[in-house]
Amino acid sequence: MRIICSFEVKKIPLHYRMMIVSILKESIRASSEEYYERLYAQANATKPFVFSPFLKNFRFKGDEIELDELRVIISSPDYEFLLHVYNGLQRKKRFEYRGCELIRRKIVMGDEKKITSSTVVFRTLSPLLVEDENKSPIAPDDKNYEKHINYLADTILSEYRGTGLCRPLMIQPIRFKKMVIKESNRQFTEKYGEQQHLYFTTYHGLFK
Repeated sequence: MRIICSFEVKKIPLHYRMMIVSILKESIRASSEEYYERLYAQANATKPFVFSPFLKNFRFKGDEIELDELRVIISSPDYEFLLHVYNGLQRKKRFEYRGCELIRRKIVMGDEKKITSSTVVFRTLSPLLVEDENKSPIAPDDKNYEKHINYLADTILSEYRGTGLCRPLMIQPIRFKKMVIKESNRQFTEKYGEQQHLYFTTYHGLFK
């Protein structure tokens, strides 16, 4: 199940992914404080959603990105989660994040494709971050990539529905590209008084 939401915005920070997380958290809180507290009671627990941002007519300018529109696809198997996101977005039209103003525009439900085969080819809409036990990034052509994908999928399903994978996933990368993501670290910034950044090695492309 997916929600597609567009925002009118003039500029966003380079590390805009945390901005989107902030908007989702504000939306959930505007819908239900009780659900928000339950969802974020454990800081390190896996959250039941992913999102894909699309920037319309964007231009880089220093530490910011100028653009005409931000569109975000939010996907989740959890109907309660998406209900609170949807309700919160309906109630809250204006968002602020580090000097950037976002005006919520259109919200629509995304079409779902019915999967009828046990073998499917997926194209990633956002880059995937897969790390090993030492927090080192794993590339899709690494022999341990499939093992770590299975661990992540099993953990996510177990935390969401109480049971993990019914059988192991077999992952075959068809075409992929490396992408290094730059993000801010709020905890380090608050502790040391200057903005800190983290860099993540991710991959996107086609996977069977």
